[in-house]
Amino acid sequence: MEVVNLLDFLNSAKNLYALDYARCDRELVNFLDLMVEDEQFTRTIDLGIIYLSEKAENKYIIVDGLSRIVSLSLLLHAICECYKKTTSQNEKAIKTIRSKYLLKGSSLKLQLCEKDAILYEKIINGERLSGHEKSMPMFQLLHNFWSQIKEEKLQAAKIFTMLNKIQVTIVDTEDVSKRNLYYKLNSQRKLNQIALIDDYLKEKKIVELWQEIKSKYFVEKEDIYLFFRDFFLTKFNYKTFNQDRLYESFVNYFETMAQFVNKSNIMENIERSAMLYYSMLNVDFESEAVRNAFIQIKKHSGEDTYAYILSVYEDYAEGNLSESIFVEILQTIDEYLKNRQNSGKNIDFNELIEYLNAFIACK
Repeated sequence: MEVVNLLDFLNSAKNLYALDYARCDRELVNFLDLMVEDEQFTRTIDLGIIYLSEKAENKYIIVDGLSRIVSLSLLLHAICECYKKTTSQNEKAIKTIRSKYLLKGSSLKLQLCEKDAILYEKIINGERLSGHEKSMPMFQLLHNFWSQIKEEKLQAAKIFTMLNKIQVTIVDTEDVSKRNLYYKLNSQRKLNQIALIDDYLKEKKIVELWQEIKSKYFVEKEDIYLFFRDFFLTKFNYKTFNQDRLYESFVNYFETMAQFVNKSNIMENIERSAMLYYSMLNVDFESEAVRNAFIQIKKHSGEDTYAYILSVYEDYAEGNLSESIFVEILQTIDEYLKNRQNSGKNIDFNELIEYLNAFIACK
């Protein structure tokens, strides 16, 4: 643990890497607002803890603290842009700022992931941005910096005086799971749950199987959440499903199953259910009778019955139920949906489940 000036840290780092699942989609830090709070710079500004993992000498993976580092980098870029083509002295200062804080040789010092990397690189290199890119938090903060520097006529020297007052506590996380720490520290905000699962399965060395499942059966990202909602309701008898805790639910499922079967078998089970769920979402059944029955369920807004249907569909696919019984179950569910729709009341589906389970047992 070490207390350092954030500006000095950015200067000393050779490279900084974001985690694959860390996105700049949360509120960033407007450092210029800090100047209003203490115009005379009489006190130190403490911005808390930044968790890092040293990848190599002075090359770090940012476990938590990405928004502060991105925000500082954007402010430094804004300063360069605002003073560009003014005086030869300023041009020299701009080159120094870029070489010390923003670049490492010809590449960017800060390496972000996915779309963040594309936008950040465009910003630092001064490339044209699309309308959508200009709506992103990074550009919005940059625009605020530009406006404040110009409208308030802020001098670069004064801004650097403020930045030299900013300190953070650096904590090394070498012996800690980076993903679990990141998840715990950020669990109160919306995270990329799918990217967290990707990283978990990469650690388990079976991410290729998962990527195949995603490419085959999930056309839209939202389909993954729908599938796991009904998959976990089926497998674990969950009463409710929180999609903002998908990663947590997935890990619990995987770790529980790993006590009884190997990793490949777990993924095979997931793939088998995903294939059936894909058929349900796309009403893609070989049997015309099954297809017609399911069309009616979809027509009568039966999405909340999919978890139960998935469990019955699995029995049908494995040969434990005949087609006629499966169709009869689907038709019974549709009758329930029509009655619910006509009455305008949320009739308890659990009572129907008890009846259907008893019906299946008798058959």
